[in-house]
Amino acid sequence: MRNKFIISRCVKSLLFTLLCTLFTSVYGQSKTITGKVVDDTGVPLPGVNVLIDQTTIGTQTNFDGEYTLQAEPEDVLVFSYLGFKTLKITVGTQNVIDATLEEDASALEEVVVVGYGTKKKSDIISSVVTVDKDDLVKVATSDIGEMLRGKAAGVQVTLASGAPGGSSTIRIRGQSSISGGNDPIVIADGVRIGSINDINANDIASLEVLKDAAAQAIYGARASNGVILITTKRGKEGKTSVSYNGFSGIQTINRNFDIYSGEEFAQLKREAFRTNNGGEYRLDEDIFSGLELASVQNQDYIDWEDLVLGTGETQNHAINISSGTEKFRIFSSVNYINTKGVIPNSSYNKVGLRLNADQKINEWLNIGLNTSFQFSETNNPNNGGVILNALTTAPLGSVYNPDGTLRYLPGGFEENKNPLIDLDETTNVTDQRNDILNLFIDISPIEGLNYRVNLSRRSWNYKRKSYNTTQSLSGIANNGQGSGSIQFQDNVEWQLENIITYDFDINEINHFGITAVQSISETTYNNFQNVAERIPNDILGINGLEGAFLNTPSISANKRGIVSAVGRLEYDFDNKYYVTISGRADGSTVFGRNNKWAFFPAANFGWNIHKEAFLEDVDAINNLKLRFSYGSVGNEGISPGQSQSTADQRDYIIDDNQVSGYVPGTTLPNPDLRWETSTTFNTAVDFGLFNNRITSTIEYYNTRTKDLLVREQLDPSSGYNSKLTNIGEIENQGLEITLNTDVVRNENFNLNVGMSFTKNQNKIISLYGRDENGDGIEDDDILNRRFIGEEINVYYQYQPIGIFQEGEDIVSSAQPTALPGDVKLRDVNGDNIIDDEDRVITSQSPDWFGTLSISADYKGIDFSADIYTVQGVTRNNPFLYGYLEGGSLRGIKNGIKQNYWTPENPGGDFPRPREGNDPDNIYSLGLQDASYIRLQNITLGYTLPKDLLTSIGLTKLRVYATGSNLVTITDFQSYSPEKNPSDYPEAVTVVMGLQIGF
Repeated sequence: MRNKFIISRCVKSLLFTLLCTLFTSVYGQSKTITGKVVDDTGVPLPGVNVLIDQTTIGTQTNFDGEYTLQAEPEDVLVFSYLGFKTLKITVGTQNVIDATLEEDASALEEVVVVGYGTKKKSDIISSVVTVDKDDLVKVATSDIGEMLRGKAAGVQVTLASGAPGGSSTIRIRGQSSISGGNDPIVIADGVRIGSINDINANDIASLEVLKDAAAQAIYGARASNGVILITTKRGKEGKTSVSYNGFSGIQTINRNFDIYSGEEFAQLKREAFRTNNGGEYRLDEDIFSGLELASVQNQDYIDWEDLVLGTGETQNHAINISSGTEKFRIFSSVNYINTKGVIPNSSYNKVGLRLNADQKINEWLNIGLNTSFQFSETNNPNNGGVILNALTTAPLGSVYNPDGTLRYLPGGFEENKNPLIDLDETTNVTDQRNDILNLFIDISPIEGLNYRVNLSRRSWNYKRKSYNTTQSLSGIANNGQGSGSIQFQDNVEWQLENIITYDFDINEINHFGITAVQSISETTYNNFQNVAERIPNDILGINGLEGAFLNTPSISANKRGIVSAVGRLEYDFDNKYYVTISGRADGSTVFGRNNKWAFFPAANFGWNIHKEAFLEDVDAINNLKLRFSYGSVGNEGISPGQSQSTADQRDYIIDDNQVSGYVPGTTLPNPDLRWETSTTFNTAVDFGLFNNRITSTIEYYNTRTKDLLVREQLDPSSGYNSKLTNIGEIENQGLEITLNTDVVRNENFNLNVGMSFTKNQNKIISLYGRDENGDGIEDDDILNRRFIGEEINVYYQYQPIGIFQEGEDIVSSAQPTALPGDVKLRDVNGDNIIDDEDRVITSQSPDWFGTLSISADYKGIDFSADIYTVQGVTRNNPFLYGYLEGGSLRGIKNGIKQNYWTPENPGGDFPRPREGNDPDNIYSLGLQDASYIRLQNITLGYTLPKDLLTSIGLTKLRVYATGSNLVTITDFQSYSPEKNPSDYPEAVTVVMGLQIGF
């Protein structure tokens, strides 16, 4: 028995040994591995390095992304390619190993677009910030300006219009001009475009913001307010790839105020009449109309806001197609946007088309084409009037007549008209077409030398038709006659640029770059408008304007041009020490004959400290760079002809015939009119720590703008009212901080937290240089609210400090005629008199603004959120005091609910209601803190695994949900802290989206 056991164990051991030997021999044999490498859209990647891990054995993929390699089962293949994440795959039993490489955002950011060229991020020494294209499309809006909000330090975005198809106002490092314009210029593929929304967001390959003068100076003219550079996508070599990105969802609104309910409004009206009745209440029958009294008695009140504002809808669909060969590449896209606003009948439709093509003729000659076409239609039917009436029309009365038609005066009073009428009886349709055509030729005769001819044409066509029917509010008020206007505008700009760049090295450590540009552009503008009044019927609408009793046409046109010459010299030593010197000369037709030309120089210096020997062994520091720049840029933001004499048209009756003539204009010509010039000093430090898990930039700047373009008021006895002139100086200085941290970074889970902080302060250094009172201090321009040492935009008014109370010694106060319940003002200088010396200057600009961003991904699940804040900003809210806005507490119009003073409520912080006139000094209560914190954007998405996608023939499939403008915390009483309550509400948007690649 024991022998059998021993024999059995020996046999088992022998078999085990034989199996191990066989297994080892099978797995130890080298075999041929083949495969194909593609990007995440399925396009083959040529030139990918395929190496066996921890060896030098490997190969590269061919033009079709294919490779062949000898490897053993235990080997690990490493796939690496510039701009993509490195991928490792164990060979095992596989003979065919295909790989899909994902783009590495951090690597792609290493190449940054700058003026007339690109540079590695490590070589950037001016103030340039790159905005991730994927972050842009996370925001569910058609406005790229809104997509930029909070994405770049120093870039402030505020709402211009919340209506469908609305836009935003972009300010880069504050306001640097009083009347010369403050909008940045937008350059797309080397062509200046009119608006940032002339580009489809899904077409953007990269977006950079140039913030300091050293970066902007090469654009000279019109660059004083910053430059936004956009590069659109281009075709790739390989098989055709198609991608789709679309979303659809709903829009609602939030509001940070309450309006008086029917019962509360009735009591407000009683209180207003009580004040004018010696403090005694009057009978309801004496103060309410019959319609209003019925509402009060039946407690049947009207919620106008609920009737006017509803739920909007939005959808956005974009398809991109890319393909190409070694010689020819093409990219095309189509984009469709449709939005139905929260106000009925308000809508926006837009179609965008793009075609970019590149043709390689031979080794030294390439030609390319960039084209885009956009068509849009917007309908905003008297939006402002509808919202204003919805908030201010009294909630007492009846919406409908007995026959079911809308009642013109719901409460029987002329002051309150039915806001629902204009929803269907007004139209305001705008059609726009925007075309961009850009042709370029690249010639590279020798290594490092390139000559590009860049020719572009941009045209913008605008057509607006507005009509108020005979049954609209204005039509009824004009005895049943319609009115409206029709307007046509077009703008065409041509630009020709000759660009020469030459990059070369000396002894491998001295790197030089030379850029020379000659540019010429011309813009023509035409505008025609006709206002028609008293149209007898609605048969043809605005197209029947020839039947109007009164037509008032107006025609305007102008032409402007710029000629420029640019030079730039760049040098760096061993990628450690950098210096760049540039200059641009611009000549503009809009200035006086004595000052057509201006020259804008700039210089910047950089030092990559982390490449010094004394930091080589400090593993914690991956990047440490100091940057300094100093330079000037110009502003020509005025209309043509303003330096010349003008004539005004006048009509005369001669022999009973009307003839036209001209009289001298009221503007004094100024042949010495010249450029505004902004000069900026910028210093910054960039650093990256712990394998760049922590990266940050801290920047300080100081900008002085002189020769401000301002319209100066003249003594009418001179025969002129005003003169456009150059005066004074303004300063902008600020601090910008960005910080990004990879809290967790591993194969399955990544968590990133980032923040940005921007503080900008501007002040007027000088104005007219006058000292009429001889006190040795330059005089302020009080009439136009401009004060030396203060910001450009300020409020200048009395400051409220409370409400006068019964029993208070009012007679001995600075307001001896006031009554209990009136607004008490601050006596600033303590002389017991309220006069101009007691007015207080209050800034309109924020103290600071910033963003907190969080992003994470885990095994295909991605999450991101942006929290945006603006702090220390004050806005004037007319709804707190204006009669037309229902804020004057007269009991005539409804409005934003306030805690007003009555004898029974002495703690009220608003004055006592009065029926006869507005409470004294109530306008001083209009300034409100408009600081806010907002959950700007939140997105949750899921991407299907690659192996599953391959089985269904796709390269990408991601579903996501996005919410924009979800929550806003603010004390400002409006729909938006950036707009008045009567402006079109800023929508809360929630969408579901889908991204597909194949």
